[in-house]
Order: sequence, then structure tokens, then C-alpha cells
Amino acid sequence: MKKYLLIIIVAAITAGAGFYGGTVYSKSVSASSASGRYAAMQGGLGQNAAARRSGSSAGGFTGGTITASDATSITVKTTDGGSKIVLVSGSTNITKSASGLLADLSVGKNVVITGTANSDGSVTAQSIQLRPDMPPSTTKAQ
Repeated sequence: MKKYLLIIIVAAITAGAGFYGGTVYSKSVSASSASGRYAAMQGGLGQNAAARRSGSSAGGFTGGTITASDATSITVKTTDGGSKIVLVSGSTNITKSASGLLADLSVGKNVVITGTANSDGSVTAQSIQLRPDMPPSTTKAQ
């Protein structure tokens, strides 16, 4: 009888130690993989934020002011002084405070475009968002 009681106690201690060790290991693996995912996400956000500030195209993201428009494309002057030709079609999602139309893409409008960068430097638009006019910045460089 004492032999069985000793086996049960040893088994309970072993199971408890195994469970505790597993939870500690799980927490360490989750924390390190979560911090790795966070760092990777921040790196991607940093690249996209830099592209938004410059108005350039990064991964199909383009922003700026429309300088020309026709039935199949618009030309956007980016805030860094460059320009991009953006290909549009009837399936391009154009948004503003309400859904927009190709006719809403007129010269002088501020836009943000997401799409696919093409090998010739143009962008095929998947979505275009019309942005309100931004007042000129009044902050001075320090």
C-alpha cells in the first residue's frame, strides 16, 4: 500500500513540475515571437510612414496632387517633387466621404493611391482616396 502511495505522490510531483515548466517555456516562446512580430511590423510601418511623408511610391502607395487626368490614367505630383502616372479603370475603387467616380479625379485634387507598382514606373491603381486640401504648413524648420 505504501508503495502505491509513493508512486502516486511522485507522479503528481512530476506532473506538476512538467506543467509548470511547460507554462514557463510557453511564455518565453510567446514573448520572443511577439516581440519579433512587433519589430517586423514597426519596420514595415516605418517604411510606409517615410513613403507617406515623401509622397513617393512604396509598395504601390502613392500620394500627391493630380496634375493631369484622362479616361485611363492620372498623373500625380508627389510631395517630393516627382510625379507618377497612375493607371485607372472602371474597377478602381475611388473613395471620398462618399463613393467617388473617375470624373472626381480632376487636376488639383489631393489623392492617396494604393495599387501595384509596374516595371515601367507607373502604378496600377486598386484604390484611390480623394483627400481634402491641406493648409500650408506654418511650422519653421529648426
